Amino acid sequence: MKRLFYSAALMLALLATGCGDANQKTSAIPQIDMNADYPEKEICLQDIAEVSYIPLETTDEVLLDEGAQVEALSSKGIVCVSDNKVYIFNSDGKLRSILDKKGEGPGEYRYLYYTDVDWERKEIYVHDDSQKAVLVYSLDGTYKHQFKIDVTIRQHDLLNNNQGHLVLYREYQGKVRDGKIEPYCPVVRLSLEDGKVDSLSLQNHYHTNIEIKARLGDRHVSLVIPTPALTRLNNEVYVSEVASDTIYRLVGDKHEPFIVRTPSVQNEGEKYLLYLQGIMPHHYYLRLQAKVVDDTNTVGDMIYSNDNKTKKLMYNKETEESYVSVFKNQDYQALDCDKLTFNGCDAHSAYLKLEAFKLIEALEAGELSGELKTIAEGLKEDDNPVLMVVKFKE
Repeated sequence: MKRLFYSAALMLALLATGCGDANQKTSAIPQIDMNADYPEKEICLQDIAEVSYIPLETTDEVLLDEGAQVEALSSKGIVCVSDNKVYIFNSDGKLRSILDKKGEGPGEYRYLYYTDVDWERKEIYVHDDSQKAVLVYSLDGTYKHQFKIDVTIRQHDLLNNNQGHLVLYREYQGKVRDGKIEPYCPVVRLSLEDGKVDSLSLQNHYHTNIEIKARLGDRHVSLVIPTPALTRLNNEVYVSEVASDTIYRLVGDKHEPFIVRTPSVQNEGEKYLLYLQGIMPHHYYLRLQAKVVDDTNTVGDMIYSNDNKTKKLMYNKETEESYVSVFKNQDYQALDCDKLTFNGCDAHSAYLKLEAFKLIEALEAGELSGELKTIAEGLKEDDNPVLMVVKFKE
């Protein structure tokens, strides 16, 4: 399931490579040097974006758990998943409907693995792996029909491409030896018209993941974390697989190179994986993720306690210059904006989920100002989160 542990620090990956495409280099395609020493630059979000806040409505029937996941955020609405329920909010944060169909009967899901929305078709899609099906509901929670699909999907990888299809990323289930795998086509499309399933020609022939080394009590443990390979930015789907040297943009049933990394991720000693995290009017927002995370404390803190720290890179599309960005919010200077999420948002937009109890703590510490301070003054500790919405300027 994609909630909790996976969502925050692990949204990073690079991409599934196509036959003969791995070494393709074109001057029009940005190339990211993974080993360069990029300068650091602190940026006030309000200087480059419009920042607003949406408190999600809290009532007795609308109480999200701490691991609640925001699946989509746009001017047309907000979709959150919490405790096997799908909450649909209006764009102002007021509740619109609740999809609560957990069960064993017709039109019910046994477990809510992945979900997405199509605002134009007014449909919610729920993938239930136990039934090998995608169930389709209206925005008011009414069951419509389902599509059978026997595909093992990688963590978080089911997205609506806004072109009449759901895009899924098939997880590799064969044997891996020194990263080598039997080539396969991982990107799958499911037609929302007739349920037809087809695979794109894009191939993957290498496998790697994030490895987290930690100490749990008296034991040293090593955890391998699966990483999502799909992201939807500016209403387009991109394939970003950690085991590839190329990020691709999907155009219909075709794929085209979008960003290339150097040196290859397959080189011995490579420390970082590349992930396309966001697209802004003038920049690409990239994550250079440490491949091996070495923690000396507890499993819960391990992603933050390592020497090879993850870097957030801003790549200027006009000048081709790059720098490590550190975003700051003038309404909350102590806020860590590292988890800013673009996936599932409107064009050139992102969000950050702010828990109510943390905002109250910041308020009491005198760390808030402006609109956010006013909102926090009206919160209770167990209220639903506030969404910080960032719309980058043209």
